[in-house]
Amino acid sequence: MSLKLRSLLPYGNYDSLVAAIAGYLLIQLCARHGGIGVSPDSVVYISTAASIHDHGVINDFSGTPMMDFPAFYPVFLSGIQFLTGRTPLVFGPMLNGLLFALLIFGCGWLMEQFTVRSRIYKWILLSCIVLSPCLLEVYCMIWSETLFLLLILFFIIYARRYFRSHTIRALLPIAILAALACVTRYAGISLILAGGGLIFCDRDLPWKKKIGHLFLFGLIASSLFALNLYRNHLVTGTLTGYREKAITTFATNLKDFGSVLCDWLPFLDEDYRLAGVVGAISILFCIGIFMVRLVRKKDFYSYENIALSFFVVYAVFILATASLSRFQQLDSRLLSPLFIPWLWGSTSWIPGVLRDWKIGSPGSRLHTYTLQGFRLVCLAAAVAFQAGQWEVNAYNWNGVKYAGIPGYTEDQWKSSETMHYIRAHKDIFNSGTSLYSNAFEGIWFLAGIQSDMLPHKDLPWDVREFLKEDHFYVVWFNDAVNTDLVTIEFISGQKKLISEQRFSDGVIYYFTSEKR
Repeated sequence: MSLKLRSLLPYGNYDSLVAAIAGYLLIQLCARHGGIGVSPDSVVYISTAASIHDHGVINDFSGTPMMDFPAFYPVFLSGIQFLTGRTPLVFGPMLNGLLFALLIFGCGWLMEQFTVRSRIYKWILLSCIVLSPCLLEVYCMIWSETLFLLLILFFIIYARRYFRSHTIRALLPIAILAALACVTRYAGISLILAGGGLIFCDRDLPWKKKIGHLFLFGLIASSLFALNLYRNHLVTGTLTGYREKAITTFATNLKDFGSVLCDWLPFLDEDYRLAGVVGAISILFCIGIFMVRLVRKKDFYSYENIALSFFVVYAVFILATASLSRFQQLDSRLLSPLFIPWLWGSTSWIPGVLRDWKIGSPGSRLHTYTLQGFRLVCLAAAVAFQAGQWEVNAYNWNGVKYAGIPGYTEDQWKSSETMHYIRAHKDIFNSGTSLYSNAFEGIWFLAGIQSDMLPHKDLPWDVREFLKEDHFYVVWFNDAVNTDLVTIEFISGQKKLISEQRFSDGVIYYFTSEKR
């Protein structure tokens, strides 16, 4: 199969175009009050993009090389900034709206190529994608997932092309897409694993050719990732920043994984008692479908099965990584790359079952009633799923329409009493006295003052360096509590508290000299 430009045009695919336009408009609506959403990670991306644009270096707002995240997303933002002359805060709503629209249209086009096509099935899933709280959250923020999800979609599309032709020309796009994904999110490694695994399982590819293609794919796909790691090592002495050892077990992470799936299945009504079971069953179910198709050689390299294989690899990869290295609790954002493959993997078999069932025993009344009953069950599940998504979106919209998207562009941060004091007294905080905070990204973003993050309590060397300070300010925001950081009580036990200024949303402390 060749991927012809004509097949990507809206002709005959108007439903996908309508859904894409709806997705674009939803992002504009959410950003209408306060602009695009900005989280602590967003501040890193925005400041790094500005640094690339203004100075040609990949440094964040602290003036140090960005290392916790790969470099491609801020490079991408800086490229848009060069073209438009506007900052990501200005072009963010339009950019994210276009990326979301492209994702939706691409999904619609791809579903037209499924093994068993069903217009009703396509409409149902398109509506689920457009109104997904998970995807709306991602595309309302300046996050690298906005680009990462598109790279995954294009990888699935071009992977199908490769497995139909087995040519080097078809192999190069999926290798390049995997390479770009790895320097957009470190989790992009899962695309290399998924691609390599699918090539290895290809029974139509002779072993000599298979080994050559695996080597070439691995070399190209890992090239940018290796370059990013080498750069990190040169400028910081670490490969991906300072990573702490995991403190959560695989079982805990599996439960968190299942909790996210329970949130994606709104009719479970946020009941997390069986979250671990839901997570395990989802992965095992997808593995089962994958293995059946592998053994039967039926539809193994269909679009839906390639997406299914990515779901399995990414899910196992993120669970293993979370059990080895410490990072934030598994949440909807971290698992957002799984949402669409999860939808496809969980439901793409339904149109085929309905088709086979319909032609299985024509004329039988029992058969007809059973078929209609199954259709009603599927429709009821779809309605319940969509009703749940609508309820979540309605709840979120109640806050967004009055205060803006949660984050540093939200009204409560823009009107922060503590932040207003900092802006009005910049001379104090720029006097040379060290400044620490549990929301140091927000201080830079909203006040233009550089500060340091409070040390992580589980990093002894970080705490020791912090306690060497003779005197310093600590700005503590009530809404930015991070349990990984040292507390005010701990600092008060080591240093002498000289003064504190209390505000409605935070406190500014001044500490000096070691406590004797």
